[in-house]
Amino acid sequence: MRIEKCQISSIDKINWEIDIPFGKYFSDHILYCEYKNETWNEPIIKPFSNFSFSPITLVFHYGQAIFEGMKAFKDKEKNVFLFRPLENFHRFNISAKRLAMPTIPYNIFFEGLINLLNLDKNWIPMKYGYSLYIRPFMIASAGPLSAKPSSNYIFLVICTPVNNYYSRPLKVKIEQKYSRSTNGGIGFIKAAGNYAASFFPTQKAKAEGYDQILWTDSATRILAFTLKGFFLSIKFLYFL
Repeated sequence: MRIEKCQISSIDKINWEIDIPFGKYFSDHILYCEYKNETWNEPIIKPFSNFSFSPITLVFHYGQAIFEGMKAFKDKEKNVFLFRPLENFHRFNISAKRLAMPTIPYNIFFEGLINLLNLDKNWIPMKYGYSLYIRPFMIASAGPLSAKPSSNYIFLVICTPVNNYYSRPLKVKIEQKYSRSTNGGIGFIKAAGNYAASFFPTQKAKAEGYDQILWTDSATRILAFTLKGFFLSIKFLYFL
């Protein structure tokens, strides 16, 4: 794994004593890895920067884009840990398979994550309720313009310090018209299109005075959730 360290950190631009909006500030480095010729290339950790893409890049047209959401925390002794990272890794690859994308190898995902957090550990807040949100994601990166799976992909990981997403009780609307998931669809994966489809009904709910939507089953309009998540074992991965 190649590591290119940034010359000047931007961490001093953040006032840690005030509320930190979700997704406004990003840590100094990113993990970057390309998939070409049916194989993953050597991962790179490099300074956070923008990218350029051709207008015919397939992610813009056919939506091959997946992601995960993870958090890194520090305890009182400044040990760094993640909550159930293996579950995120497995779900990421379930999402990849469903969208005909290549799965990410275990060593690229976790070796990259460990090295990234080692470099940017100062970005993990110690303040109660705060954490470093970690966003692994993958996009189709090839052309030409054709309705088929891409041949090339890019896997990236970016990190942003965050406070609790909600700091007060929520007013929730039970949605009876719009759906996020249908039988045989992709509601069980973290695909970018799932979230885009939720924006309009959520926007309508907020205009009605609600904060969020509780989604119902698309066929029966019964609340569609399971208690399975409550019984999953808690797994921690320690670093440093």
